[in-house]
Amino acid sequence: MSISIAIDLDTVLNTLNGDWIKLYNEDFNDNLTNDDFTDWDMTKFVKPECGKLIYDYLKIPGFFRNLGVQPYAQEVTTWMAKEFDLCIATAYVPEACMDKCKWVDEHFPHIGAEKVIFINDKSKLNADYLIDDGGHNIEAFKGIGLIFDQPYNRYLEESASRIRVKDWRDIGRYFRG
Repeated sequence: MSISIAIDLDTVLNTLNGDWIKLYNEDFNDNLTNDDFTDWDMTKFVKPECGKLIYDYLKIPGFFRNLGVQPYAQEVTTWMAKEFDLCIATAYVPEACMDKCKWVDEHFPHIGAEKVIFINDKSKLNADYLIDDGGHNIEAFKGIGLIFDQPYNRYLEESASRIRVKDWRDIGRYFRG
Protein backbone atom coordinates (compact mmCIF):
# COMPACT_ATOMS: atom_id res chain seq x y z
CA MET A 1 0.00 0.00 0.00
CA SER A 2 1.35 3.39 -1.01
CA ILE A 3 1.88 6.19 1.48
CA SER A 4 -0.64 8.98 0.88
CA ILE A 5 0.28 12.64 1.26
CA ALA A 6 -2.18 15.54 1.11
CA ILE A 7 -0.56 18.87 0.29
CA ASP A 8 -2.16 22.23 0.97
CA LEU A 9 -2.16 24.54 -2.05
CA ASP A 10 -2.25 28.06 -0.64
CA THR A 11 1.06 29.34 0.71
CA VAL A 12 2.46 25.78 0.67
CA LEU A 13 2.64 25.19 -3.09
CA ASN A 14 1.80 28.72 -4.22
CA THR A 15 2.82 32.17 -3.01
CA LEU A 16 -0.63 33.25 -1.83
CA ASN A 17 0.40 35.24 1.24
CA GLY A 18 3.03 37.36 -0.49
CA ASP A 19 0.78 38.21 -3.44
CA TRP A 20 -2.24 38.82 -1.20
CA ILE A 21 -0.34 41.15 1.13
CA LYS A 22 1.13 43.02 -1.84
CA LEU A 23 -2.35 43.74 -3.24
CA TYR A 24 -3.59 44.86 0.16
CA ASN A 25 -0.56 47.15 0.68
CA GLU A 26 -1.10 48.77 -2.75
CA ASP A 27 -4.83 49.31 -2.18
CA PHE A 28 -4.58 50.54 1.42
CA ASN A 29 -1.22 52.33 1.32
CA ASP A 30 0.26 50.04 3.98
CA ASN A 31 3.58 48.23 4.38
CA LEU A 32 2.70 44.92 6.04
CA THR A 33 4.88 41.87 5.48
CA ASN A 34 4.18 38.19 6.00
CA ASP A 35 6.07 38.37 9.32
CA ASP A 36 3.43 40.78 10.65
CA PHE A 37 0.74 38.09 10.49
CA THR A 38 1.24 36.21 13.74
CA ASP A 39 -2.37 34.98 13.85
CA TRP A 40 -4.49 33.18 11.25
CA ASP A 41 -7.09 35.99 11.35
CA MET A 42 -5.67 38.62 8.99
CA THR A 43 -8.30 41.18 10.02
CA LYS A 44 -6.32 41.71 13.24
CA PHE A 45 -3.45 43.25 11.29
CA VAL A 46 -4.96 45.17 8.37
CA LYS A 47 -6.24 48.72 8.61
CA PRO A 48 -9.76 49.04 10.09
CA GLU A 49 -11.13 50.40 6.81
CA CYS A 50 -10.09 47.13 5.17
CA GLY A 51 -11.27 44.71 7.86
CA LYS A 52 -13.02 41.66 6.44
CA LEU A 53 -12.63 43.04 2.90
CA ILE A 54 -9.17 41.43 3.02
CA TYR A 55 -10.89 38.15 2.18
CA ASP A 56 -12.57 39.61 -0.93
CA TYR A 57 -9.20 39.46 -2.73
CA LEU A 58 -9.60 35.68 -2.76
CA LYS A 59 -12.71 36.07 -4.92
CA ILE A 60 -11.10 38.19 -7.64
CA PRO A 61 -11.27 36.35 -10.97
CA GLY A 62 -7.78 35.27 -11.99
CA PHE A 63 -6.19 35.97 -8.60
CA PHE A 64 -5.30 32.34 -7.87
CA ARG A 65 -4.44 31.68 -11.50
CA ASN A 66 -1.56 34.16 -11.39
CA LEU A 67 0.16 33.21 -8.11
CA GLY A 68 3.81 32.23 -8.02
CA VAL A 69 5.26 28.86 -7.04
CA GLN A 70 7.09 28.19 -3.77
CA PRO A 71 10.82 27.59 -4.32
CA TYR A 72 11.70 23.92 -4.93
CA ALA A 73 8.05 22.79 -4.70
CA GLN A 74 7.99 21.58 -8.31
CA GLU A 75 11.25 19.67 -8.06
CA VAL A 76 10.44 18.00 -4.75
CA THR A 77 6.85 17.08 -5.65
CA THR A 78 8.01 15.68 -9.02
CA TRP A 79 10.19 13.21 -7.11
CA MET A 80 7.49 12.59 -4.49
CA ALA A 81 4.86 11.80 -7.15
CA LYS A 82 7.01 8.83 -8.24
CA GLU A 83 7.25 7.47 -4.70
CA PHE A 84 3.98 8.41 -2.99
CA ASP A 85 0.27 8.89 -3.62
CA LEU A 86 -0.12 12.69 -3.71
CA CYS A 87 -3.20 14.88 -3.67
CA ILE A 88 -3.73 18.59 -3.17
CA ALA A 89 -6.16 19.59 -0.41
CA THR A 90 -7.25 23.20 -0.66
CA ALA A 91 -9.90 25.47 0.79
CA TYR A 92 -13.14 25.68 -1.12
CA VAL A 93 -13.61 29.21 -2.43
CA PRO A 94 -16.31 28.88 -5.14
CA GLU A 95 -15.02 31.83 -7.16
CA ALA A 96 -11.50 30.36 -7.24
CA CYS A 97 -11.97 26.65 -7.98
CA MET A 98 -11.36 26.80 -11.72
CA ASP A 99 -8.35 29.12 -11.33
CA LYS A 100 -6.83 26.80 -8.72
CA CYS A 101 -7.25 23.77 -10.98
CA LYS A 102 -5.75 25.54 -13.99
CA TRP A 103 -2.84 26.72 -11.83
CA VAL A 104 -2.18 23.15 -10.64
CA ASP A 105 -2.29 21.78 -14.20
CA GLU A 106 0.18 24.45 -15.34
CA HIS A 107 2.66 24.25 -12.47
CA PHE A 108 2.16 20.73 -11.08
CA PRO A 109 1.10 18.54 -14.02
CA HIS A 110 2.76 15.57 -12.31
CA ILE A 111 0.00 15.81 -9.68
CA GLY A 112 -2.76 17.26 -11.88
CA ALA A 113 -6.06 18.99 -11.21
CA GLU A 114 -7.84 15.64 -11.05
CA LYS A 115 -6.08 15.12 -7.70
CA VAL A 116 -7.30 18.43 -6.21
CA ILE A 117 -9.67 18.03 -3.26
CA PHE A 118 -11.67 21.11 -2.25
CA ILE A 119 -12.15 20.79 1.49
CA ASN A 120 -12.43 23.22 4.38
CA ASP A 121 -12.37 20.63 7.18
CA LYS A 122 -9.10 18.79 6.71
CA SER A 123 -9.82 16.50 9.66
CA LYS A 124 -11.96 14.61 7.11
CA LEU A 125 -8.95 13.80 4.91
CA ASN A 126 -7.96 10.17 4.69
CA ALA A 127 -4.20 10.44 4.18
CA ASP A 128 -1.09 9.38 6.05
CA TYR A 129 0.46 12.86 5.93
CA LEU A 130 -0.72 16.46 5.57
CA ILE A 131 1.62 19.28 4.61
CA ASP A 132 -0.12 22.52 5.62
CA ASP A 133 0.51 26.02 6.97
CA GLY A 134 -2.81 26.26 8.82
CA GLY A 135 -2.29 25.39 12.47
CA HIS A 136 -5.96 24.47 12.84
CA ASN A 137 -5.62 22.01 9.96
CA ILE A 138 -2.56 20.35 11.47
CA GLU A 139 -4.24 20.15 14.88
CA ALA A 140 -7.38 18.53 13.45
CA PHE A 141 -5.60 16.09 11.11
CA LYS A 142 -5.50 12.47 12.29
CA GLY A 143 -2.24 11.47 10.56
CA ILE A 144 1.22 13.02 10.65
CA GLY A 145 1.25 16.76 9.99
CA LEU A 146 4.15 18.64 8.47
CA ILE A 147 3.79 22.24 9.60
CA PHE A 148 4.86 24.54 6.75
CA ASP A 149 6.46 27.23 8.89
CA GLN A 150 4.74 30.62 8.99
CA PRO A 151 4.59 33.30 11.71
CA TYR A 152 0.93 32.49 12.39
CA ASN A 153 1.55 28.80 13.13
CA ARG A 154 4.57 29.05 15.42
CA TYR A 155 2.41 28.42 18.47
CA LEU A 156 2.29 24.76 17.40
CA GLU A 157 4.86 22.63 19.15
CA GLU A 158 6.54 19.74 17.42
CA SER A 159 5.75 16.19 18.47
CA ALA A 160 5.86 12.70 17.00
CA SER A 161 2.85 13.58 14.83
CA ARG A 162 3.76 17.24 14.13
CA ILE A 163 6.98 18.07 12.33
CA ARG A 164 7.93 21.64 11.42
CA VAL A 165 9.43 22.24 7.97
CA LYS A 166 10.67 25.60 6.78
CA ASP A 167 10.60 25.01 3.03
CA TRP A 168 10.35 22.41 0.27
CA ARG A 169 13.98 21.36 0.66
CA ASP A 170 13.16 20.37 4.26
CA ILE A 171 10.15 18.40 3.01
CA GLY A 172 12.30 16.58 0.46
CA ARG A 173 14.87 15.67 3.12
CA TYR A 174 12.13 14.44 5.45
CA PHE A 175 10.58 12.07 2.90
CA ARG A 176 13.92 10.88 1.51
CA GLY A 177 14.81 9.80 5.06
